[in-house]
Amino acid sequence: MSFQAPATEPGWYGTGPYGGADRDRRRSTNGLAITSLILGILGFLVITIPVNLVLGLAALVRTRRRGDKGVGLAVTGLILSLLWAVGIGVGVAALSRWHEPKRDANGQINSTQKAAPDTLRVGDCVAPQTGEVTTVKAQPCGTPGSNKVFAVFSLPQGSWPGNASSSASAERGCTRRYEASHRTAKKQSQLYYLSPSKAQWTLGDRKVICLVGPVA
Repeated sequence: MSFQAPATEPGWYGTGPYGGADRDRRRSTNGLAITSLILGILGFLVITIPVNLVLGLAALVRTRRRGDKGVGLAVTGLILSLLWAVGIGVGVAALSRWHEPKRDANGQINSTQKAAPDTLRVGDCVAPQTGEVTTVKAQPCGTPGSNKVFAVFSLPQGSWPGNASSSASAERGCTRRYEASHRTAKKQSQLYYLSPSKAQWTLGDRKVICLVGPVA
């Protein structure tokens, strides 16, 4: 009895049910990569930018490790987030310059005008304001009821600590700086501060403006 050898070349293997071509067709698109693309498109919401920078990198690692589809989606999502970050940063900088207060030859504000909080300097005065503000009413310090800037500092870097924690840190920092200045108010006064919002923090603005003024 004889046996017939298979009609294939030695070392050659056909593509069967589990061959490379079928396996490639069965590769799924990674969910994180899809999410990264969506968050990249939604970069105008600002908060999605830092989230996507982390998630997009995780998507790249996972797609390569698992062999999933979606590397292009993750890369596109990351690029979109970076473009949004740059665009928003340029817009904020332009807005700040637009609201840079006009000063005299001595660097003093001598007229009432709108100003971005982060353009204020020690010695500037503003009208009292409450709540979240994007601009302040800068005015000559001789204007009755003015709050005067006595210190400017930045909170430590890190992830957004939350409104309560940010406000508490701003209040402590302003109080310490006022006490260290050994100032003595001529009449009953109160400390105020302008602290960064979540959106400002995301864009890298952690500046705190400390003010002192009459009790409201």
